[in-house]
Amino acid sequence: MYTLGIDIGGTKCSVVLGKDRPEENITKTIIDKMKFETAVKEGFQAAFDDIIFAAEDILVKNKVAQGELKGIGISCGGPLDSKNGIILSPPNLPGWDNVPITKLISEHFGAPAVLQNDANACALAEWKYGAGKGTQNMIFLTFGTGMGAGLILNGALYTGACDLAGEVGHIRLNSTGPVGYG
Repeated sequence: MYTLGIDIGGTKCSVVLGKDRPEENITKTIIDKMKFETAVKEGFQAAFDDIIFAAEDILVKNKVAQGELKGIGISCGGPLDSKNGIILSPPNLPGWDNVPITKLISEHFGAPAVLQNDANACALAEWKYGAGKGTQNMIFLTFGTGMGAGLILNGALYTGACDLAGEVGHIRLNSTGPVGYG
């Protein structure tokens, strides 16, 4: 069975295809990946269309048949309502206001989709498969268009009351650098 990963960022988007290989006792192997610029200035629909095109391209190129896609994970910078799969209004994605991204992606590809803050998704991946494997407490920091943090506390992802735990905010590190909040 295959899984699809979609990362939506203010500068770039990525799509990755993974496959379980139980015969080799491997839970996830990356089969293919694609990275492209986010069409931020063109607005939500153009960027969304690019994401759909890239995901379809990867599925077709790797001959993933209908029904073989087990699930889709979507990561994006906040603020989000990850429980309900909604991108609320990230400062690095103008016009992405109250986007029901999991519903849109799930309906298009016919597979269940989940949404998670990008730093939280990275923290979970490192905790489960990477450098944090076997730890009970760790932090994962992201430094991209914005700055974020994912927290693993007492062996579980900590998201806080409003899905904003670990969000250290958009910090302008250079006097000529981008301003996330105007």
